[in-house]
Formats: sequence, C-alpha cells, structure tokens
Amino acid sequence: MTGLVSAFASIAAAGALAAGGVLAPGASHPAPRTALVIDAPAARDGRALVDPRLRTTEADVRLPRTAAEARTDVRYFAAQGYDRVIVAGPRSTAAAHSSNVAALRAADLSGALAAVRR
Repeated sequence: MTGLVSAFASIAAAGALAAGGVLAPGASHPAPRTALVIDAPAARDGRALVDPRLRTTEADVRLPRTAAEARTDVRYFAAQGYDRVIVAGPRSTAAAHSSNVAALRAADLSGALAAVRR
C-alpha cells in the first residue's frame, strides 16, 4: 500500500512540475535562436583560428572556409527556423543573398557580435 501511495505522489509531483513549466512567465516565448555565419578569415584573432569572443556568444556559430560551405550554413539555419541569421564577410553575405535568406548583414566580427546582443 505504501508503494502505491508513493507512486501516486511521484506522478502528482511530476505533473505539478510539468504544469509549472508550462505556466511559468516567459515559458511561451523562448529566447530567439540566433546564428552567426562568419567567413573563417574574418573570425580569426591574430594567430588564433577562432576569436575568443566567439566562444562566449550565445549564438550558434559557423565559420565557412568556402562559398559552398557558406551557402550550406546559411540555408541550414534558415531551414531550421532560426529567428535571426547574422552574416559577416563577403562569402557569407553573398551566400545569404543568393539563397534569398533574410539575414542581417554585419560589416565584420565586431558588428556581428554586437548584432547578437541586440
């Protein structure tokens, strides 16, 4: 009998937690998903292959080395339903344009990171 009561209590607690997550403020409005597609050369910092600022950004980052990679990355993020796709560098910008993806264009890495924070 005690086991049955414990099982019901566990189910009730799980249900309460699930309901609380659905009803919590902001639960119906998740944070917008943002992606950065930055030409690999533009994402370097001196000898480092990746600028350290990219490691701390809350956006998903791709650093295409070729025009084909840039097109694939831009199309992927658009197909996945990302709220914002930010591009920087000539290859990535051209990829967004040729793919008809409504991407936010940034002049450089600093501009792209600033756009993420907006």
